[in-house]
This record gives sequence, C-alpha cells and structure tokens, in this order.
Amino acid sequence: MDLLHRLIHLKRVGPLLFLMLGAVSATGTQDISKKLEWSDQARVTCGKVGESALANYAIELEDIRIDGKSIFIGEPFAGDFRNLVFVVKNISDRPINFIQITLVLPEVNPSPPQIPFVRTAPDSKSKPVLPGEQTELHVPAGKVYDWVKDTVASQGMDLQNLRRAAMYSFIVEKPGSPAGECIRMRDPRNVCPPL
Repeated sequence: MDLLHRLIHLKRVGPLLFLMLGAVSATGTQDISKKLEWSDQARVTCGKVGESALANYAIELEDIRIDGKSIFIGEPFAGDFRNLVFVVKNISDRPINFIQITLVLPEVNPSPPQIPFVRTAPDSKSKPVLPGEQTELHVPAGKVYDWVKDTVASQGMDLQNLRRAAMYSFIVEKPGSPAGECIRMRDPRNVCPPL
C-alpha cells in the first residue's frame, strides 16, 4: 500500500520535476550577458544628436546589431562580439573610401587587443560609400579574429567568456582629406560621454 501511494505521488510530481530540471539545464547553456561601452581612452570626437553643423561629421552611426537585433551602447546583450554589425551612413558631401570602428577588450590586460570592424563586402575596396549611402561594418573573418582569440588565450582567458567590449576609435578616409575620427550618433542612447 505504501508503494502505491509513492507511485501516485510520483505521477503527480514527476512532470513538475521534469520541467524544473529542463529549466535548470537551459539556464546553464545561455550566453553570458555582454555589454558594449565607451572606452576610458576612446580616441574619438564625439558627436551629439541634432547638431546642425554636419560639415564636421563624415559618418553617422545608424544602428548596432547583434545577430540581427538592435542594441545600444551600455545595454546588456547576449551573443558573440564577432557578430556585432555597425550600420553607418555617409553624411558628408563626398565619397568615403575607408571606414573603421575599433573596439578594445578592457578585461584583457595589460594591453587589450584592438578589434577592427570594416566593410567586408567583396567590392568594398573598389567602391566608395557615396553621400547618403549606408554600409555595414563587420569584424573580418579569419586571421584577424583568430589573432584576437589567440591574444586573449595567451592571457589565460577565453574570448567567449569576456563580458565587455569598448568603443575605442573611428577612422574615416575621404579622397584628398586627412583621416578623421569624428562620428555622429543617430540615437542619443549611443552618444559617448563628454571628454
């Protein structure tokens, strides 16, 4: 009789235990929460939303995406830093030959590796970004990412477990102009703090 009561109790509680075990195992496999932030040593000229003097700005940061989802600087997200995509727009009156956004990994000391995000489309070296045109910046696949991963590993760390990446610099090159470090933010949530 005692065995019968235990079986009936297990039949009632069993599905609940199964659901609880499933929730615990799913939690263990989720991505570590990560954050994109401004570097303390950021080498940029920060733009403010709504400024009318566009002549100072060559590009505007339209969006930051991770795995297709928009994120903002300072807000947590799940995913791999190499899947970040920066969508920028040429807001100058001239074509732009080269655009680079560089991130650093501040958790890696003493010298955090720099991760460049550039245009990776097949025609990006031969086709400039025209005025009013948008383009996407990605971390180049292959050797650059492998170098970052190896640099992090040489410090006894795993790149996938790092939680922070920081905006460090912007490079914009237009024909006949010196490289600039100026960017305007379309969304005020991405504006960097005053220098």
